[in-house]
Amino acid sequence: MDLASLQGLQSGLELVADPAFAVDQDLRIVAANHASEVLVGESMQRWIGEMPLELVHPDDLPIVLSSFTEVSDKVFGSPIEIRIRCASGYRLVEAIGATHSTDDGHIVVVSMRDLTERRKWELASSDTELFRTVVEHASVLMLLLDADGIVTAATGTFNRQLGHDLSNVIGSRLADWISEEDRRQFTSDLQRATEQPQTSVFEATFVTAGLLHVPYQFSVANLIDDPVVGGLIVSASDISVRRVLETRLTRMANTDSLTGLANRSALVAALGHRLTLPIDARSRMYVFFVDLDRFKPINDLYGHESGDHVLSMLAKRLTGIARSDDIVARLGGDEFVVVCGGVADDAEAAEIAQRIEERVASPIALRSTAVQVFASVGWTDAVEATSAEALLAEADAAMYRVKTRRRGGLEPSNFLRVSQRRELAEELERALGHDPDAAGLEMHFQPVVRLVDTSIVGAEALIRWNHPRLGHLNPADFLPIAEEAALDVALGAWVIDSAVRECAAWGRNDISVAVNLAAAHLADPDLVHHVGAILSRHGLASEQLCLEVTETALLERAARGNALTAVSALGLLVGSGVQVAIDDFGTGYSSLVHVRELPAHILKIDRSFVSGMAESDADRGIVTAVIALAHAVGMKVVAEGIETFAQHRALLELGSDFAQGYRYGKAVPSGDFAKMLASQLEIRRAA
Repeated sequence: MDLASLQGLQSGLELVADPAFAVDQDLRIVAANHASEVLVGESMQRWIGEMPLELVHPDDLPIVLSSFTEVSDKVFGSPIEIRIRCASGYRLVEAIGATHSTDDGHIVVVSMRDLTERRKWELASSDTELFRTVVEHASVLMLLLDADGIVTAATGTFNRQLGHDLSNVIGSRLADWISEEDRRQFTSDLQRATEQPQTSVFEATFVTAGLLHVPYQFSVANLIDDPVVGGLIVSASDISVRRVLETRLTRMANTDSLTGLANRSALVAALGHRLTLPIDARSRMYVFFVDLDRFKPINDLYGHESGDHVLSMLAKRLTGIARSDDIVARLGGDEFVVVCGGVADDAEAAEIAQRIEERVASPIALRSTAVQVFASVGWTDAVEATSAEALLAEADAAMYRVKTRRRGGLEPSNFLRVSQRRELAEELERALGHDPDAAGLEMHFQPVVRLVDTSIVGAEALIRWNHPRLGHLNPADFLPIAEEAALDVALGAWVIDSAVRECAAWGRNDISVAVNLAAAHLADPDLVHHVGAILSRHGLASEQLCLEVTETALLERAARGNALTAVSALGLLVGSGVQVAIDDFGTGYSSLVHVRELPAHILKIDRSFVSGMAESDADRGIVTAVIALAHAVGMKVVAEGIETFAQHRALLELGSDFAQGYRYGKAVPSGDFAKMLASQLEIRRAA
């Protein structure tokens, strides 16, 4: 908004007696009146440009986010009661939003009314009519149950939202109005609420008079021993909007945005689950790796929009020949994967591969002409697969053999990839057992910067292998090999030791170093002890070490039945003073609810969402939501893969704390990183 518009908005808000403020489409405050300062107990000037979510009690965030989504679709939202953090503590307010269109889009004006003192008076007063009226018109359902779950009183909101006659509700069991599929669990949750003094919170689905199923969140306060109440006070909030948002976020995080197919993250998770099945089921599962030939010329001649059209059409064709329990995924670019179960033998697998190739080769209408692409399809069974990534690698190797054979290559050379992996594993084992440095293993460090001033606050340690015969190898070239050869724990221990040693050598107690933990580390019962010994040996403070674990690693432990062990390991690390970060956030669990359950200090937003912010409102929405919720639960945010100033500025506006990427520096050897730190220090002194 321009200055004149903001001044006009500010003047308008000052005419409102109640506390009021305005937020833009990114949930950032653009104006607030004096009454807001009186309520909060501090100048609202510092909140201009910030998200007001930090003022909201954490338990009330879901209803606030749902309400904001609701009001953005219409002129006025429904009033909600929430707790706001003020100088004197939390205050209970009624908030309502109204949407106003501007030249720059729209803003939402939120007005609040302090209910705290009135609620206290109503509870203490012998005249309860006013209180009854307020409760009757609250946006949440309010009920009073006896110890057996029988409804003894209910507000009119029950009738207005669900359509049931209160005369039928009073005297019935509340569970009778819950959907049949949720009723048993609801009854169990309600019984548990009668056995504990604290408030219980759980979810279940109401069935309306029109037979619609509506999800609600229940909050049950146990006042059975209270001489006045003598029962359970139940409040229930409609969480339909929140469920839709969670489903949408999950779908976006697990779906390829162009084709609608499963993305790599979803594919790896699904394969990981299927690899836990009995050997008979695994022996009948085949993975087909589909790589397109002659696709690049289409992009070059007709443009990327036409190329995207071809990819979308091919995705539909692959889905069309797949069965209901098959998986069709796009790994990226022009690579697809089809996972089929119930395949009898290799002969049937060969027939499926041929069918895929024939279907792909059918001409595709494009503008006034038709184009044709072809596919090289390699396949492998899952009998001996050790992991999802290893299974994909074997299918990829099979595809490569098919492609090379068709190009007239020598067939024996196609097996070098498999034999080379075996040879590299043996060399890596020898290196770790003797002298890793002499074998060419080395650490590089990529700077992590504070967004507000781009000053270096830490580094991510990244392993490289300067192989004496093969030259410089990236982690993707040998880390999967280390995992397959069960060398990942030993390699990880060396990486942590090397990273801590180098960080201590920099002599800066304000710089931290981050190291990635493999999934296998989370199962090591001595992990905390080993980390502590390394820190002590090199004289580095525990808070200067950050251990990163990916959502994919947590999912892998969960697939093996070790999710609780993994979370416990993270909790022990946090207790020891070490920083813990969840890496590549958004590509694993996806549901933001899991953030509250993870013992961690930092969330790292995956580069795939950051790179798509400029073109995709969905990606920007995910980044906004992750930052807001991370801050709400006390976590810091690191955005990965920053390459442009536009991305830097957008993340700064959204409130991200830290960032890393090529814009701030590539991974460099320890000596070069030390020079970067020294240069930064000289600039500070000169300033």
